[in-house]
Amino acid sequence: MVASVGQAIGPCAFSSLAATREWLKTDAARRFMRAYRKARAWLLATPAAQVAEASFFPEIARPVLTATIAYYQKLGCWTPHVEITRPAFEVALDVFQHSKLITKRHRYEDVIAPPPNAG
Repeated sequence: MVASVGQAIGPCAFSSLAATREWLKTDAARRFMRAYRKARAWLLATPAAQVAEASFFPEIARPVLTATIAYYQKLGCWTPHVEITRPAFEVALDVFQHSKLITKRHRYEDVIAPPPNAG
């Protein structure tokens, strides 16, 4: 790693999920979110070497992957909550606007829906 973007900009809504508001009301959405919450908790609670062992990135050297995972776990980029907070959303807008990938700021209420309860 040359530089840590996560450290420079702080929590940002980049690791986000997209779904229709209709789908979010379904049992499938609740089951998916239950599994997603468990996966996030596992990622945060499991030693980096063990996370790297389950990697979907076989082309990345294991020591590099382990060090990167450990760094991101320590940095706090991966939060235990799955909700997109307003501050994280605003930082994402800052990044997209700075990169000229959006031409206007969108309202949080217009694009963010609360995730379904695990049920």
